[in-house]
Amino acid sequence: MTGLQNTEIQPNLQKPHRKQPVWFLLLSFLFPMLFLSAGFAMQHVYPLGDRQILVVDFWHQYYPFLRLLHEKLQHGGSLLYTWNSGLGSDFVSMAAYYAASPLNLLTVLVPDAWLREAVTVLLLLKVGCAGLFFALFLKGTFHRNDFSLCVFSVCYALCSYMLGYYWNIIWLDTVALLPLVILGLVRLVRDGKCRLYGIALGLSLFSNFYIGLFTCIFVCLVFPCLCVLFLRPRQVPGRILAMGAYSLLGGMLAACVLLPAYFALQLTYSVRNVFPSHVEFYENWRVLLSNLLSFHAPTAKDGLPNLACGLLSLVMLGPFLRSLRIRIREKVLAVLLLGFLLISCNCNVLNYLWHGMHFPNMLPFRFSFLFSFVLLTVGYRGFWLLLEEQLRGWDVLAALAVSAAFFGLSYGVQENHAVFYSAAVMLLYVFLLALYLGKIFGKRLFYFGLSIVMVFELFENVRMGTELVSTSDHTTYPAGNGAVQQLLDEAAQQDSTLFYRTEMNTWYSLNDPALYGYAGLSQFSSMANVQVSKWMRALGLPASEAGNRYYYAGGTPVTNMFTGIRYQIFRSGTAADVRSWELLSTEGGSSLYRNTYDLPLGFWTEAALLDYNCLPDANPFENQNTLFRLATGVETPLFTAVRPSVGDSDGAEITYSGNSLFSYTLDTGAETHSMQLIYTVPEGASLYGYLSAANASSFSVLRDGERMADYSASKQPYLFPMGDFAAGETVALSVALQSESLSGMVRCDMYVLNRQALEKGYARLQSGAVTLTQFRDTAVTGTMTAVTDGLCYFSIPYEDGWKAEIDGNAVEIQPVGDAMIAVSVTKGSHTITLTYCPKGWKLGCSLTVGGIGILLCLFLLERRRKRPFLSPAEAQRKKQPKRMTSEEIYEKSQSNDGISGDAVSRISASAQCSDSAADRGGSPFSAAQ
Repeated sequence: MTGLQNTEIQPNLQKPHRKQPVWFLLLSFLFPMLFLSAGFAMQHVYPLGDRQILVVDFWHQYYPFLRLLHEKLQHGGSLLYTWNSGLGSDFVSMAAYYAASPLNLLTVLVPDAWLREAVTVLLLLKVGCAGLFFALFLKGTFHRNDFSLCVFSVCYALCSYMLGYYWNIIWLDTVALLPLVILGLVRLVRDGKCRLYGIALGLSLFSNFYIGLFTCIFVCLVFPCLCVLFLRPRQVPGRILAMGAYSLLGGMLAACVLLPAYFALQLTYSVRNVFPSHVEFYENWRVLLSNLLSFHAPTAKDGLPNLACGLLSLVMLGPFLRSLRIRIREKVLAVLLLGFLLISCNCNVLNYLWHGMHFPNMLPFRFSFLFSFVLLTVGYRGFWLLLEEQLRGWDVLAALAVSAAFFGLSYGVQENHAVFYSAAVMLLYVFLLALYLGKIFGKRLFYFGLSIVMVFELFENVRMGTELVSTSDHTTYPAGNGAVQQLLDEAAQQDSTLFYRTEMNTWYSLNDPALYGYAGLSQFSSMANVQVSKWMRALGLPASEAGNRYYYAGGTPVTNMFTGIRYQIFRSGTAADVRSWELLSTEGGSSLYRNTYDLPLGFWTEAALLDYNCLPDANPFENQNTLFRLATGVETPLFTAVRPSVGDSDGAEITYSGNSLFSYTLDTGAETHSMQLIYTVPEGASLYGYLSAANASSFSVLRDGERMADYSASKQPYLFPMGDFAAGETVALSVALQSESLSGMVRCDMYVLNRQALEKGYARLQSGAVTLTQFRDTAVTGTMTAVTDGLCYFSIPYEDGWKAEIDGNAVEIQPVGDAMIAVSVTKGSHTITLTYCPKGWKLGCSLTVGGIGILLCLFLLERRRKRPFLSPAEAQRKKQPKRMTSEEIYEKSQSNDGISGDAVSRISASAQCSDSAADRGGSPFSAAQ
């Protein structure tokens, strides 16, 4: 860390400002917003076009979860739990990762129809805050308040990290708050003022604990650097204690979300990562360093770390390293910190440690904004010397040398246009620097020329960034929403029960329940319970533990029973298994169906259900047979396998390889490629299929050559209904293959449903259905009658936060398959109550309240003392008489206040000596030693 100065260095004969203008801070806030708005305008983002900024996870996750928060804020509901995601989920931990930004509270002021536009405005505000807070950091650290704040703060707010990852709106708060955290740390070490550090750190951790982790690690790196620069050895222990105490205070302020999030993370897939067995480096170092140039597209999903933060900081690196007015220790610390961060962006072990003992999916090197922060601070340190008139002609040559070095490093490994454009811009910066040092340009003309070059650079970077990140269609998101909302309203009007679940026949996003606003099954979240993902995959739903997702795709009657799905909405097409779904209504091409084998949130099962072993890698039909048998006691297999044969193919050669596996080889000369698997039904039956085809784009079910149903292919294989067939009919599964892979394997299972076994088992389960008498987000009460001793199963994901009572007595909750909730019941009628409170929530809230109380006490104590805490160095300076500047001496000598000529001469000589010492000081840190 570098660039931190002591307040004693002032330009000669310059009066201190009595009132600090705020224009430069305001411009630092507005300029990044204007640049990014211009980028959005070029991409035709609404209202200047029909596009929107929702892409990738912003499209699938961030907006749907923000919509959940918006609904709770406007219409009420607990912030502890939500039923509109993943059969029910801890909302505190979800919000801690996706929606804890304090700015999100502003969305309560806008209606749901304008929420996407509000999110766009929030994104612009966060980018603006990044510029503002970096300007505050520079102002508070270097004690300057001029246009230079705007120059470097805009570079931070629009660095390649922000331009490549701005669609990860959930990260931006913590990135924006980093300068305030470090400014607070500077004040803690330099001045003994600790409050800003504790508050900023707490707000950073609260806004997003994941990126906040990077801030905490960075603080641990920066703190010893500051101690070396500012403190005498005897002062270090006290500052260590202060830093530790206020770090703990920052953690306390955010504990209400940190503790529940910590316990929720223990249930996710990410905790199962393995430490790298050996050290390796990802990229050639020239390639990595060439990414510091401008005029190339940033990384938006996969690629190199985003390191670029404006070419001016690279140019000023030369004067920083050459200047004799900067002490060696400052240069060494800056180079070491930059080097460590750069190595972290290229070393697998350090990358693993930075990401919290985890290798992330896509979006690599999520901590690389820290490198931009340090490089910009170093660049501003060199620029500060320029403004303080402490640079010389040799520094221009040093800036030119650094520019030439980066040109040589990048040529041949970076895109040519990026290399030559960057070289031209760096030469322009060096040229302006030379003109200013040569007194040819005044400060205003220098800033004017600097601004023109920088506007060109930033505009091009913003254009390439927004173009790479891209947009999505504004008018159709979410698809068929009007018709879906009407069908949801119809279901609510005709259903008198307190709770039920609904799903879509095909997914639009991977969080459709949160997006459309209904209690459902689907969830795609980094906080997803890995055991629930295994449960879903074992039942044949599309799910991935490593992908943190599971979602709905039709399933079977057993799937729908044990997940509590009562209604299904078809945005297009009709239900294939008509005996399992009853058509209720149609609206705008969409249809509402009710499950004829519906079971409520809870129902009686045999006690043997506790023996169910969830096997996600096993055959899902056999898993359902086992689950149904253990729950009902019906021994007759529910599903029986049939083997399809190879039918006609188009542009592909298909052979059966055994064990439901079919191999294929594509004809490179054919325009389309598909395969058909056929089966002739000997007697009337309901068929279900399971398809695993990584290279498939879609597949369809045909009855005697006529298309019955279409399905979307997925990276995750899943089980789907094929329909009801009469004896002698031919059913075919037609799979469209992509030409990306010329050969491969397809797994296809076809099973016949035993309807009699289904009816018998369903009747037993329905007889012990739970009738809900009270339902809230965090409390469920219902009555049920058990025909015999057994279990009461609930289609609620198992978490430690759930507590159960039967007839007023607390009972132990038992997990089924380590994924779902069940309680033991005896024969007879019972009242069962389930209540939920996230693990760690109460303790976390107590710590947060305690942290706020400590802050208030410290504030009142400071007010009572009527003066802030002073460091020993400041206290010593307070005791010394104030020295008069040369200008003040001159003004005093012209007045009739009785000062003798000899006195004036002595004071003037003393002031000149002081001014001369300031000129020779070289480093702004010298007075602190």
